[in-house]
Amino acid sequence: MKRMLIGLMITFVMAGCTQNPASMQNYTFRINGLDITMGEATNDFLVKTGNPINQYSAPSCAFDGDDTVYDFGSYQITTYVNKGKEIFTGVYLLDDSVSTQEGIKIGSSLSKMLETYGDDYQENYGAYTYSLGLTDLSFVVINDVITSISYLHKVD
Repeated sequence: MKRMLIGLMITFVMAGCTQNPASMQNYTFRINGLDITMGEATNDFLVKTGNPINQYSAPSCAFDGDDTVYDFGSYQITTYVNKGKEIFTGVYLLDDSVSTQEGIKIGSSLSKMLETYGDDYQENYGAYTYSLGLTDLSFVVINDVITSISYLHKVD
C-alpha cells in the first residue's frame, strides 16, 4: 500500500513538472518527409523539396524587408529572413495533389474538414481558420467545397 501511495505521489509531481504538449504544437505541412512549421528555420529545405519552378522576392506585408516565395506548382512556400535566419511564414496549397497531414485537400468537403478539425475555428466570409501555436490553418469554402488551404505564421 505504501509503495502504491509513493507511486501515485511521484506521478502527480511529475505531471506537474511537464509542459502541456498541446501548448507547444503547431499545424505542420509535410512534403517529401519534411515538416514545415511556421516560424521555424528553413534549414536548407530545398535539399528535400527539390528546386522550385519559380522563386521571387516581394516586399513583405507583415515584416520589414522582403518575403521570398518558392513556387513548386502544387504548393508555394513563403519565407522571411529574421535576425539572419530564414524562417517559414506561409504555405499555400494550390491543387488536390497535396493535402494537410490530416488528409484534407482542395476539393474536400466542408463536412470532412469539420469532422477532421472540429468546431474550434473562426469563420469569416467562408474562410474557416483554426489556430494552434504559432500557426493559423485556413480553409476557404465555397458551396461546401474547400477551394483554398493556407498555413500562416501568426504575427502580433
